Amino acid sequence: MSGSRRSERDRGSGNASMAVFLVAVAVVACLAGYGVRKVTLSNDDSGTSTPTAASTATPTTPTAPSALTGLNAEVVAIKLAATGLPLRTVRVYTADSDPNQLFGKPGGYTSKIEFADARTGVNLNGVTNQDPVEIGGSIEVFANAANADARLQQLRQISAAGGQLTQEVDFRQDGVVLRLSRYLAQTQTQAYGTALTALAKPPPAA
Repeated sequence: MSGSRRSERDRGSGNASMAVFLVAVAVVACLAGYGVRKVTLSNDDSGTSTPTAASTATPTTPTAPSALTGLNAEVVAIKLAATGLPLRTVRVYTADSDPNQLFGKPGGYTSKIEFADARTGVNLNGVTNQDPVEIGGSIEVFANAANADARLQQLRQISAAGGQLTQEVDFRQDGVVLRLSRYLAQTQTQAYGTALTALAKPPPAA
């Protein structure tokens, strides 16, 4: 009888040990599954991945339009004079009076004026040239910067090939070509160029 009870006790003890073992296995499995899930989430694109370059790029600031846009040659001359430069408009050209036959033509200027600067020492009454840049200078305005640049290159080629009589100092800013007399000092022509560049800057935002 006692032997039979010991056998039942041994079976009960074995069953309890087996149950404890199975519980332990289940706990380990759950912990392992949690660990795998944690690793998977940390490397997933929807988790804490590093932001792409596109999401961190600095927005591009649009370029402000030039303050010279839409101005004709006469207005540009007035604005240059307002900076303190001693120029005086002496002729406003039209398609009929333009000596270069470029006024209103494809690629040509849309407005043009001639101005005098007394510092050249040239007497306007004694000048016979139809395009008398030597008395001070001229301003030619084009529809776009590309046309103005083409004109600038043409003027420089003429100056290089024509000798002293065709020498002049030229500046371009956006669609404006500023032609200056060879009789002005370098500091004086540079002052014109600096003023033209300053005129192109848009006014500061309010």
